[in-house]
Amino acid sequence: MAPWFVMALLALLFLGLQRFLYKVAAERDASTALTTLTFMGGVALVSWLFFFADPQASSPTPALLGWGIINGLSFLGSAVFSIEALKLLPASTVYTSTRLSTVLAAVFSLLYFRDPLSLRQAAGIVLAMAVMLLNAPRRGAAKQSSEARFRRGLFLALLALLAGTVATISSKFAALGVDKFGFMAVSYSVSAAGSLLLRRRELGAARQVSWRPALLLGLAMAALNLVGFYALLAALAVGPLAIIAPLTGLHFVVAILLSLVVFHERLAPRELAGVVLAVLAMLLMKS
Repeated sequence: MAPWFVMALLALLFLGLQRFLYKVAAERDASTALTTLTFMGGVALVSWLFFFADPQASSPTPALLGWGIINGLSFLGSAVFSIEALKLLPASTVYTSTRLSTVLAAVFSLLYFRDPLSLRQAAGIVLAMAVMLLNAPRRGAAKQSSEARFRRGLFLALLALLAGTVATISSKFAALGVDKFGFMAVSYSVSAAGSLLLRRRELGAARQVSWRPALLLGLAMAALNLVGFYALLAALAVGPLAIIAPLTGLHFVVAILLSLVVFHERLAPRELAGVVLAVLAMLLMKS
């Protein structure tokens, strides 16, 4: 098993656990702004410490700053839109919708990087994409909420999808040419700054929210993401984006299964089939 594939699997696991905490934040009605501020600020702080502790690290280059800013803004958008969508729609609908971003990232990689793939790996990619399409939201999901809530939730999920695509592609470019911790530090500093602005707006709206759940969940997200995102960058540095994007994109399966167990959400037959096919897809993409 190739080292980059192992790192991709680690990223899948840790990012899946982190995305499940998005659902927990939504269920607890935790402040989205404070949760993301704590989460992203925590990752940024630790990343800066690692970056400056490296004796071989130089000052942030224009490429590092550029990719970090692009990634930070797009990742913040993906996180905020996902959490807000989860307040309106079930986890299975939101997670599978937003993960379709890996389909766009994989297509981009095949066209731009011309990643070499075996027939088995190509079959695994197609199967992974089929899993996401199989679990994509359908009109019947509107029965679980009002038509207006369904449309608004779906629109937010679409925005998260587009932002996630930009975040994935920018991560690949950064992994190829800049310091990983430096990139993470800049990216999450930008995301944290955006979260701070959202937090100030939330306080200005005089909305009464409990800070404790948001703070604790944010710290837990930071720890999981620090490991998961670094593993993703390590995989992207040497492995093909066309495989890694759809593979790690299956982390929504972890979040859905945990939501099923913890929050007793119902799993439709097609969603159950999707989980089984996701496992098969991972085996096919094994390198």
